[in-house]
Amino acid sequence: HARHGRQGGAAPNVLRDPRAAAGGRRDGAFGSKDRLDAFLAVGLLSMILLPLYLQNLRGLSPLETGLLVMPGGLAMGLLGPTAGKVFDRFGSRPLVLPGTIGIVLSLAGFAMVSQTMPYWQILGLHSLLMVSLAAMFTPIFTLGMGALPQHLYSHGSSILGTLQQVAAAFGTALVVTVMSARAESLAAEGVPAAAAQLSGMRLAFGVAAALAVVTVFIALKLPNRVAPQKVEDHSGGHADRGDPVPANEA
Repeated sequence: HARHGRQGGAAPNVLRDPRAAAGGRRDGAFGSKDRLDAFLAVGLLSMILLPLYLQNLRGLSPLETGLLVMPGGLAMGLLGPTAGKVFDRFGSRPLVLPGTIGIVLSLAGFAMVSQTMPYWQILGLHSLLMVSLAAMFTPIFTLGMGALPQHLYSHGSSILGTLQQVAAAFGTALVVTVMSARAESLAAEGVPAAAAQLSGMRLAFGVAAALAVVTVFIALKLPNRVAPQKVEDHSGGHADRGDPVPANEA
């Protein structure tokens, strides 16, 4: 009866926590993907500062700002299928590790922004960030979901979606708070408003770059692929989960 009770209590536990189905390890693919997504959202949301910089400090119109950042957005959207094919052939490491390094470099470049930075440099930094994100999203989502049995895909997707929303809200609040606090502090000391705001943006981008460094270490812990796992079914036996679904067929 005791063994029966333990088996009976295990299934609801697995249903409530997808990490338990992934082996109960906090440092497994699903947990690492959680943390990586959170830091990526913080870094990505720092881009809310770029339109403020271009319009308030460089005097661009909303249309000109949109045209300047459009190439990066197009590159991110168009490279998604290619990233999936590369992941299917070579695994995650050729995509995720260079992607995290590219994000750090682009945010570090924005941390040195000035009122005279050439527009081609801004375009290059933004495009590097978008391409790096495109290289990462498909592999880390596939690895995270691949660590779960099929019947928990919906639960895992809900957890990841919720985490992304929370991290995005936190990232927006963080970079805007850092920028505003720095700008207000300098303005109180008599620094001109434009220079104070620019200094605040630099600090906010620097904070985002520092957080992005953490993603490099998380990426090093991710497996190249998720191996097929045998998971215990509700009848007490074992069921083979089968081969991972290729990224471009998911």
